[in-house]
Amino acid sequence: MAVNSVHWFRKGLRLHDNPALQEALSGADTVRCVYILDPWFAGSANVGINRWRFLLEALEDLDSSLKKLNSRLFVVRGQPTDVFPRLFKEWKVTRLTFEYDPEPYGKERDGAIIKVAQEFGVETIIRNSHTLYNLDRIIEMNNNSPPLTFKRFQTIVSRLELPRRPLPVITQQQMDRCRTQLADNHDQLYSIPSLEELGINGF
Repeated sequence: MAVNSVHWFRKGLRLHDNPALQEALSGADTVRCVYILDPWFAGSANVGINRWRFLLEALEDLDSSLKKLNSRLFVVRGQPTDVFPRLFKEWKVTRLTFEYDPEPYGKERDGAIIKVAQEFGVETIIRNSHTLYNLDRIIEMNNNSPPLTFKRFQTIVSRLELPRRPLPVITQQQMDRCRTQLADNHDQLYSIPSLEELGINGF
């Protein structure tokens, strides 16, 4: 059976030191790199224009890096719980990978996506890479509460294993083994939006 992977980019918009992306590539026949952008959230969230501009520039840089590997970034508009069922069916996805998010909102969102993936028979692989240490493990070792002082934090961290070494950037050879056919109208379907398209006005 073909292994069709989707890697869901969120905070870690990079090709180097990305364990979840490496999992997406491992033994896959196709890999699509996805970023989901909720236009409603973009237009209503209390986030400054410079932060949005930085995000869009980071997405442009990521797409440019993928282009050099004969791939592209798929920017999909909508909410994850609405987007993924469609992508799972359209792309015949068998594996979904993403970076672990320790924040309460992230845990709730990811729990819903894991449930959707299970309903579609999609394997989910999650890897920690946003922080050097597993924050849940730190809280667990502190009697299930966050350490309130840096000294206490240091005491707990000193009992943990050292952080893993950074992973190398993905290679052309890795991408060639799971090359995905791109549509001629890819830019029309999955392009990175402008600030104006998101309803965010400049100065």
